[in-house]
This record gives sequence, C-alpha cells and structure tokens, in this order.
Amino acid sequence: MFKCQLPSKQDLIVIVHLAACVCGVGSLSMPYIFAQAGPTYSTVAFILNCFFNTYATVALSHCFLKLRHLPHIHTYTDLAVHLWGQKGAYTVQATQLASCILLPVAFLVLGGTTLLPAIFDGFLDLSTTVWIILMAAALLPIIYIRVLHEAYIVLITGSSATIIGDVIATIDAYVAHGDELFEPTANITATHVFDTFGSFALAYGAAVVVPQLQHHHPQPERMPTALVYGMLLISGFYVTLGALGYAHFGCASPSNLLLAMSHLTQRRRAAYIAMQMHITIAFAVVVNPFFVTVEKTLFPQSAAKYDDADDQEQFNQIETPKEEIDASEPAAAKYSETTRRYIFRTLVVAGQCFLAMLTQSSFSDVADLVGASVMNFCSVVLPLMLYYNLFKGEMSRPHKILCWIVIVVSMVLGIYSTIQAIVRIVKNASQYTLFASTPPSKRTEYAYCPAGYADRKAPWLDSFSL
Repeated sequence: MFKCQLPSKQDLIVIVHLAACVCGVGSLSMPYIFAQAGPTYSTVAFILNCFFNTYATVALSHCFLKLRHLPHIHTYTDLAVHLWGQKGAYTVQATQLASCILLPVAFLVLGGTTLLPAIFDGFLDLSTTVWIILMAAALLPIIYIRVLHEAYIVLITGSSATIIGDVIATIDAYVAHGDELFEPTANITATHVFDTFGSFALAYGAAVVVPQLQHHHPQPERMPTALVYGMLLISGFYVTLGALGYAHFGCASPSNLLLAMSHLTQRRRAAYIAMQMHITIAFAVVVNPFFVTVEKTLFPQSAAKYDDADDQEQFNQIETPKEEIDASEPAAAKYSETTRRYIFRTLVVAGQCFLAMLTQSSFSDVADLVGASVMNFCSVVLPLMLYYNLFKGEMSRPHKILCWIVIVVSMVLGIYSTIQAIVRIVKNASQYTLFASTPPSKRTEYAYCPAGYADRKAPWLDSFSL
C-alpha cells in the first residue's frame, strides 16, 4: 500500500493541503489526552489512532487509483454509488452532512464561551449565551455567500492560525507558570484510555479530503506516499504539543490548552484571536457543503440555473471569447429565490446557535461527540468498508483480518465514546442556566491527579485558572 520514496513538489503541496485541512480545534486537547491516559498509554493510543487513520486514508486513495479509468468517479459519493448503489450515496451524504451541522456547533461553543469573552475582556461584560448569539450573527454575511469556491490560501490561513494559537499557549505555559505544577497521572483506568478516542477522531479526520486532492494530483499513483508523509507530519505536531503540555501541567493538563494561559499578558489575547480566526474560517468552509447540497433539493430550479451559469462561465473562459450570459429572469423572481436562500441559511445557523447555547458548558464533550460519531465513521470505518468491498478478491487473509479488526475496533470505541459524550453533555446542560453570567472560576477538581494535589499546589494554582 505504501512505497518509500522522497516526496515530489506536488507531493509537498498535497502534504501542506492535508495538514491545512486537518489541523484545527482538535489540537487543543492533546495535553489533556496525555493527562487522561498517562504518557505510556497515551503514546500507544497515539500510535494506534495514527495507524487507523493513515491506513483508512491510504485505503481510500487506492480505491480511487483502481477506478481512475472511470471518468465519472471523482468524489467520495461517486465511489460509494459505484460500489453500493444509491444506498451508498445516502450513507456518505448523511454522515458528511451531519458533520457539517454538528462541527460548527462546537465552533460556536468555543468562540462564545472562551474566545470572545477573553478577547474583549475589560471592554464588554456579557454572558456566554449572548456571545454565542453575537458570534452567529457576525458569521451570517459569510454564510450568505452562495458557494465558497475552494481557496487553499484560506484553508492554510485557518490552519496557520491554529498552530500559532497552540504555540503561543504552550510558550505561555512555560513562561508564566514555572515548573512547579507537574505531577504524573495517578490511577489510570481503561475508561480513561477509551475516553481519548473521540478527541483523536476529531483531530485526525482526513479521509474526506482525499478525493479532491487526488483528483488534482498530476501523478495520482504517488498519493498514498504523500498521504502517509502528511499524516506522520500531523501526528508529529500533535505528539509534540501533547508531550510539551503534559511535561509542564502533568495530571492537571486542561481539556482546552487555551484555558491555562495567564490572564496578565497580551499573549493570551493574541492566541485567542488566532484561534477565533481559525474557527471563523472553518465555520464557513465546513457548513457550506451542507447548504449547497440541501438547496439543490429545496430549490432545484435555482440550483440548476446557477450550475448552468457556472458551466457557461467556465466554457467562455476556456474555449471562446466571453459573451454576456442572458439574465432574462424577472428581478422579482430572482429576489424571491435569494430571499428564500437567505431565510433557509439563517434558520440553519439559528438552530446551530440554539444547540450551542444548550451545550455551552461542554465544549470538549461536543468535540468528542462529533469526533467519535460522524468523523470516525467518515474517516475510518466507511473508507475501509469501501476498500474491502473493492479489493477483497486481491487481499490476503491476514490483510482481511487486519482490515476488519480496525473497522470493528473503531466502531466499538466510537459508539462507546459517543454514548459517554452524550451522557456528559446532558448532565452539564441540566446544571446550566441560559443567560446566567458566569464569572471565571478556579478549577478545583483534578480527576487524574493524586490525592491532595490541589492543596500541595495551591500557591501556584491560585495564580491562574486551569
């Protein structure tokens, strides 16, 4: 499945694009993963999750390589339809659209409860619920754009903002807090190790971007190698981030790395602004495919008109001198279609905003839920099932066993983590009051630390919120 060869220039472009699409809010929980499972078990979990996701990503690439002689297979959905018929299309589209809806909810929770209150600290004192509403309203002008054409510079900007925020937060930990906080994780259990699966699944969701990257690669047979290098690069960043965070905070590592930053410096505001930039870009990019897909069903005439106009524009640019496209449609009808589209998108964002308000005390749990459910299915389970269906006649018996072990383990851990995340979300939501102004409070519970940790470290813990 993999050939060891130096990456070409086009391979490097694929690696950069893959990293840009994958690096996001999942990176914030890397030190916490080490605290949950301890350094030994978390390292094993890192290796296994890296293998699962890399294996699935490369397997999906091989599927497209085998069928590249078929001109109609370009997307994830095309592949599923070819192998499973219409039910394959429904399966892929349902899971991808679910991720398009749920992941932005996590962005709204992070922005409204953590980022915006810190960015405007000292200027505006609003409840987290109000911040969530304001963030959703501020995103509407971007959401109203009919189609966000693929702009890799935007993706790279978003991922760069994430990396900048992570780096600033890690530097701040060592500069602001000294080295007095560390104590190793105590009483590691299987439950603690299994609970890391959702965070890994969110951080590693890469398979969904493979079809587009492979379609534009001039030598698609080199894609598996490029994908392996890309996943190793991403894993190296995650391991470094997690190890540095755990080496400093130990068992008290925060579930969100930004929460441990000192309130007394401008580094905190800079890191929060960088992460806010990322989730603003990511929100628009992630939710747009849902709008485009659903609007083709709700407004088929309008969608067909726009598709024809896009095709005509591309034809004019490539083949002939450009002529004006006849826009003979009555202005009132065009206004009505645009209005319906605006109303639909506003209602969807309003629904996401409402979900974010209900789950605003559970950012980490919402992220785990998204990762363990739809991201795990889209990026690991489904690609390997497609691969097995296409290559089962060529696979050796050990390879078949390995493939199904990865599928079954991913499904079991995904279901477990999904249930646990839902239980925690419901519990937290039942204890939270909407529009209640919640002042910052000190963290007093350290579930993974030895007994008496808070008392021993009180002189340092009292200086900041973990």
